[in-house]
Amino acid sequence: MQGTLEFVLQSARAVMASLALSYEVETGVSVNETELKCMAQNIYFEGRAESMVGKIAIGHVVMNRIEDERFPGTICDVVHQGHRCQFSWWCDGEKDIIWATYMSGEVIPENMTAWRDSIHVALFVMSGDYGKDPTDGAVFYYNPHIANPNWGLIYTETAMIGNHRFMR
Repeated sequence: MQGTLEFVLQSARAVMASLALSYEVETGVSVNETELKCMAQNIYFEGRAESMVGKIAIGHVVMNRIEDERFPGTICDVVHQGHRCQFSWWCDGEKDIIWATYMSGEVIPENMTAWRDSIHVALFVMSGDYGKDPTDGAVFYYNPHIANPNWGLIYTETAMIGNHRFMR
């Protein structure tokens, strides 16, 4: 199978499954791998170049939305809520792939690190282990370097972390 796109996809899934199992063994906390995948992908595609705090902030926005009655009640439903294009990577019409390895099997170091970090952040944010929300309850964010949404004027800015402006 090496040399196929399916190999690349399975490599990313294997990394996630391994980290989820390690987390379960170390903490005794069961992990819903479907929800973990949705959260980790969202963190990766929205903030793979961000600092750990930036990744944590993106994860907290998803969790804050779950607590907000205006949004769905699960991680995957929040991430996949596409009727208003909540997360650009999900509804941009492009196939999103975690390129942690090349088709040859060679690891792409920066991408693998970003993917592992995204999984770790997802696990800890989902379990509440990161403590204080650095966004102060934000349910929206955007990167002002690439977007200037009109809704940005009607919400209160709670934080600027990395390249993202967080709002509620």
